[in-house]
Amino acid sequence: MGKPRCHVDDNLQISSANARSGLLLFFVYLAFYAGFMALAALAPQVMSRPVLAGVNLAIVYGMSLIGGALVVAAVYMWLCGGNARQHGHRLEDHR
Repeated sequence: MGKPRCHVDDNLQISSANARSGLLLFFVYLAFYAGFMALAALAPQVMSRPVLAGVNLAIVYGMSLIGGALVVAAVYMWLCGGNARQHGHRLEDHR
């Protein structure tokens, strides 16, 4: 048996940087979600207005939140790769 392989998550600096990136993106997404919930709770008449091709704001905003979650996930993956490269790790070495 050889030496155990080092994983990117074993590096405290990379894990900390990834956690900070995740928290930042979480709060950005939370702000958009809080806006959706506030509109739904406090101004439902605004949510019922058609805004895009006859589709109301609630549907457009809700679908945008779903798409936004996918974008946030992709940005997080990109940031994590950048964090690993910044700390001298090559991701190919860990496959």
